[in-house]
Amino acid sequence: MDYRLQLATFLLAVYCCHGLPNNTRPYNILVFLPTETKSHFIGFKPLLETLVTRGHNVTLVSPFALSSPSSHYTHVKVEITENVAGNVNFLDKNAPMNLLPLYMIALWLGPMMTRNAVDKKSVRDFVTGDRSSFDLVIVENFFHECFVTLGHKYGTPVVQLLPFAANPRVSQWQGNPYGTAYVADFTAHYVAPMTFAQRAKNAVATLFSTWVIRLLYMPQQRAIMNEHLVYAGHESRPDLETMLQNVSLTLVNSHPMIAPAAPYVPSYVQVAGMHTKPAGPLPEDLKAIMDSAEHGVIYFSLGSVVKSSKMPQETVSLLLSELAKLKQTVLWKWEDDQLPNLPKNVKVKKWFPQNDILGHPNCRLFITHGGILSLIEAIYHGKPMLSIPVFGDQAHNSIEAESRGFALYVPYFELTAEAFGTKLQQLLQDPRFGEAAAKASSIMYDNPTPIMDKAVFWIEFVIRHKGAPHLRTTANQVYWFQYYMLDVIAAAAVAFAVISYINIKFWSYLLKRIFGGKTKSAASKVSTSKKNK
Repeated sequence: MDYRLQLATFLLAVYCCHGLPNNTRPYNILVFLPTETKSHFIGFKPLLETLVTRGHNVTLVSPFALSSPSSHYTHVKVEITENVAGNVNFLDKNAPMNLLPLYMIALWLGPMMTRNAVDKKSVRDFVTGDRSSFDLVIVENFFHECFVTLGHKYGTPVVQLLPFAANPRVSQWQGNPYGTAYVADFTAHYVAPMTFAQRAKNAVATLFSTWVIRLLYMPQQRAIMNEHLVYAGHESRPDLETMLQNVSLTLVNSHPMIAPAAPYVPSYVQVAGMHTKPAGPLPEDLKAIMDSAEHGVIYFSLGSVVKSSKMPQETVSLLLSELAKLKQTVLWKWEDDQLPNLPKNVKVKKWFPQNDILGHPNCRLFITHGGILSLIEAIYHGKPMLSIPVFGDQAHNSIEAESRGFALYVPYFELTAEAFGTKLQQLLQDPRFGEAAAKASSIMYDNPTPIMDKAVFWIEFVIRHKGAPHLRTTANQVYWFQYYMLDVIAAAAVAFAVISYINIKFWSYLLKRIFGGKTKSAASKVSTSKKNK
């Protein structure tokens, strides 16, 4: 009996410790995600659930909850107002969002989204009244620089989650290099290698994302912080720029298969694919459609922000006319109750299990908006894509995917029946797109450790090593002219000029002595000769 009791105790101890590798205790982690960007939350949710599963105590401030209750998980519910970015109509070609580059739009859109996220009673009450003790604060930096102040409130390291590729706006604070000459802006309508004109545009984008951001955008973030993120002792907090420079870790939702290959400082870790998982079982009705489609299935979704049902009727008719010509069955995520004049091969629903459809062997193609999470899911399951980008980083994601051979794209505002139909047929008939998608999947998920384990390891590493300051570069400790070596270049230019001047004066003097002396000697001889005559 004692033997059995000892064995049970041992197995229980092993089970309890299994969730906490390399740790002696569970950590208390605050995850501050008050913004109503559900697609971003979906991307981060598996990471948060994994932290809970491994025994850490997670307090989540968000409009959205984790899937399962747990004694290690506390949810601070944030109100949902459906006002993330104001009354922006992404499908309006003449909207400012679609007329100006995102790096310009961000000057007002970013602070507006941040203000909308924190100007809520639940957020104010939590920031002002919470007296908990945490070992780490995790925030999303989706134009939310001021969230970093929570690290000061709790006296803890800060990890920032980046929902897209690293970019100059974020990288400048942690000294992460941004190669303007060979890394295109993450919202640019071009990819590297760039032409001269594209590099010029890229330089302008970088200028806006750094210098103009500092002058016009950061004061707005600072004002929001001082108005809405007020707590006991906030008067002593460092300036916002200093707190950003002290961010311990940045988890970047990117990978060289979906974004340019670029150098990263040690505190920047790429973790794209945390939300991916094998396909699960489909509902019976959907399974019957997928299994019985003789020529395969095409899945069509424009994500959670852009609503297909809000498209103009002429655009919907255009799409339906081309989809009706296909042999394949089309599953279209359509957010309205019905879609008139629906072809027999097109099925619509307000929601589909996207991951499980893409993972079904009979899924032939994914028609997408080019959002980063959808792109990653398609690569994970090895499915080629036809992208219809609308705004933000979608066009750049689509062009990157096309450049790698597993996608084609048609910009939403350039959509025509011919362009849409032609590219559909290309993708369905040319096996090279499917082969490229399968190759991309094998590359992206060929890692020494699973992506989730990588993300969790670095979070725990930062806590264990008190913010891991050794990961930070000293780039933030030099002035901008020192960073770009302008002082060294100027000193070298002055030295070159001085040496050149001395050389010119020396050789001028030497030549004058040599040839001047010969001239005087010759003149003297001529004069003497004349006198003798």
